[in-house]
Amino acid sequence: MTREQIINEFKGVEGINEAKKIYKTLAKKLHPDIGGSEEEFKLLNAIYTDLIEHKIYFSNDIKIDIELEKIISLILHFENITIELVGSWVWVSGDTREIKDKLKELGFKWASKKKMWFYGEMKGRNPQEKSMEEIKSKYGSETLKTKEKKEIAS
Repeated sequence: MTREQIINEFKGVEGINEAKKIYKTLAKKLHPDIGGSEEEFKLLNAIYTDLIEHKIYFSNDIKIDIELEKIISLILHFENITIELVGSWVWVSGDTREIKDKLKELGFKWASKKKMWFYGEMKGRNPQEKSMEEIKSKYGSETLKTKEKKEIAS
């Protein structure tokens, strides 16, 4: 596929989930292990990254800080994780062991009692630890991605 053909596949895309579906479909066609070429696959990745980082925004009903939006876009492609926006924090749960170094590099911190990663400014430690449900009810919550189950081939 040419650059223009790949860009045309993403024309009219309004949300990250829609872009991700198109990306996965194209990746299945263009990946070198499946018959595509390395150049096409690199081109797809470059176009998708540019789209996610600069041209696509989350739905307007959720107001997301630009910094949080960029952080979320950098972790959306990881599989088997759940990403939640709670107040002005991003919380990540699921199978995060393999991506913990990447999360640390991006500035996430581990909340050991909650067994989740979080990204956002902490203004100080609260002497009374709050559960995730209490935090969600106080600040509001929006699940941006849910953990995907891997299909087992028979």
